[in-house]
Amino acid sequence: MFIDSSAVVEIILDADMANNLLRQIGVASHRYLGPSVIYEAAVVLSTRLHMEPATTRLLVSRFIERFEIEVLPASAETAFAAVDAFARYGKGRHPAKLNFGDCFSYAGAKMAGVGLLYVGEDFALTDLA
Repeated sequence: MFIDSSAVVEIILDADMANNLLRQIGVASHRYLGPSVIYEAAVVLSTRLHMEPATTRLLVSRFIERFEIEVLPASAETAFAAVDAFARYGKGRHPAKLNFGDCFSYAGAKMAGVGLLYVGEDFALTDLA
């Protein structure tokens, strides 16, 4: 599975859906995320927890290590797949309203040929739901 930043944040904050997300991660045969997920999760956590980015970066790093998540490389191919995701599901173009980070998570899941673990309704209106 490809793990979106929304799921990373939910788990680290131990929010309402954290236990359900952890169960899904626990049974996944492969766990992936991309550099944009690391960035977005650390920035969101910094804002929500009123912590320095260096501290939330460490929280995200520990999350990746704990669950043995493979960080997929950013490449031109990934970027073009994210552009395609925007063309199909992007904000202002489709009810899914995928933003920058969402488009990269969508692209990562599609390129890896795996499902997407997320929180919220953004991806529910895509073919990854």
